[in-house]
Amino acid sequence: AIRREFEKEGWMLRKGGMVLSPEAEAKARTLWGKARFEHASETVEPEQGPSDFLDRIVQLRPSAERSLDQSHATRKTLVNRANHFIEEGLIQGKRVLFLGDDDLTSLATLQLLREKRGKEALGSCEVTVLELDERLVELIKSIGERERFPIRVEKVDLREKLPQGLAGQFDFFFTDPPYTPAGAELFLDRGCEALRQVSGVRANLAIPLSPPALQMATQEILLRKGFFIDYLLPAFNHYLGATMQGGVSALYGLTLRNPNRFEGEGHAGPLYTREVR
Repeated sequence: AIRREFEKEGWMLRKGGMVLSPEAEAKARTLWGKARFEHASETVEPEQGPSDFLDRIVQLRPSAERSLDQSHATRKTLVNRANHFIEEGLIQGKRVLFLGDDDLTSLATLQLLREKRGKEALGSCEVTVLELDERLVELIKSIGERERFPIRVEKVDLREKLPQGLAGQFDFFFTDPPYTPAGAELFLDRGCEALRQVSGVRANLAIPLSPPALQMATQEILLRKGFFIDYLLPAFNHYLGATMQGGVSALYGLTLRNPNRFEGEGHAGPLYTREVR
């Protein structure tokens, strides 16, 4: 019965089985992005680059606050992150959380989503940014309002509990945490607490692969929290003027397979690199 209704609407065609019509496929791509694995033998030509919006926001970023382990990602990294999120279907139709955003990845992602998929796709998502740096809170809020992005930003110290009403609400989170085991664990804790407690919700984590102790601690934390590592992209993120780990970090693609109810607790110990040394 469902198949017949889809045929009546022109969404499905009989071609050696049931396939999406071109109109339905275009609609699905607009709302959810491309399939994660398509025809591997095909060569996909790069799409037109983003507007000068990215140039403007890169120039507007305040100076990096080293005491908070801030290190600005390059413009190319912002584009790569945004394209990755969109093509993986992590943004469209989703409630999305950015845990810290000194790079302004949230704004870059929403702009590229609007350019690539249109206003309908932009309006299908909800983005929340939790950021400690007051300068970034005001900047993201100002640009978001001017561009009419579906974004809200709150000043939050993640060493404290999540703000009321955010636990168990999100489909995806991205974080580029302090590069210490304690920092990685705390930010992942807050992310897990914020995710909907169902199997299959996803996350992306930016963190270096060196030193080996940090990589080992990171992967132990991920497994302990019920994450499956879908993929690992070495040297995906590049940073301006950074000397730690050669100015690069990896991108972990994660799926929460064994959700547990995370009860957020405060964190009183060392967190950032300067505190741990």
